[in-house]
Amino acid sequence: MDSERPLILGHRGVRGRLENTLPSFERALKYADGVEFDVRLTRDGKLVTHHDGGFYFNGAFYPLKNLTFVELRRLHPIGRIIPRVEDVFTRLHGAVFNADVKEVNAVEPLLREAERYGTLERTVFSSERPEIVETVLKACPDCRVGFSIVGHSSLMWVPRLKGIYSLHVPIDAVSYVGYGAFRSLLQAFRKRGLKIYLWNHGMDELHWVPRLLPLVDAVISDDPARLRKVFTV
Repeated sequence: MDSERPLILGHRGVRGRLENTLPSFERALKYADGVEFDVRLTRDGKLVTHHDGGFYFNGAFYPLKNLTFVELRRLHPIGRIIPRVEDVFTRLHGAVFNADVKEVNAVEPLLREAERYGTLERTVFSSERPEIVETVLKACPDCRVGFSIVGHSSLMWVPRLKGIYSLHVPIDAVSYVGYGAFRSLLQAFRKRGLKIYLWNHGMDELHWVPRLLPLVDAVISDDPARLRKVFTV
């Protein structure tokens, strides 16, 4: 995954209505090196790419854990294009991946799928939940494992999670700690030997990413087509 410039990964492919679907991933890969996607399990044990734990349809809420994959495909508003993780691994040839693991019971089957389809070396397995990070590290000590920062409380876990490969840091932290402190924080993380994956919740990527590029190893971009223009290739 190493390159002379930071990697560009499509955030759920391209953020929006079709995020976490094959069309979104394929669109992102026209401009990105890979994609970031969320991983959850259906009731019948299928790994699917879906951010939230459930969805609303016709006024009712459906938790993914209560649905089979066939039911998910039928009930979800865009269910027919929500892929299984194996579809992502087999369809997106040569891409690098960041699998954001949302449930601890998805860890073992996800690692098996990555090994089965030969994508272990092209995948970073990340989570915002320390117990999931620890589970991945225990199950696969040689895997590239990332920890996502989602708030101040996340920071206390950084020194405790021995063996992690990367920290996934939100650009939004700039609005809380200030630009100078944010740069210092990234520099401190890098001195520990951690790769920095920058992601975005609600900030202007095109404004902030160019200013932070020297301090990051990958950018998980909401819109890779626009972001690509700020890179010198």
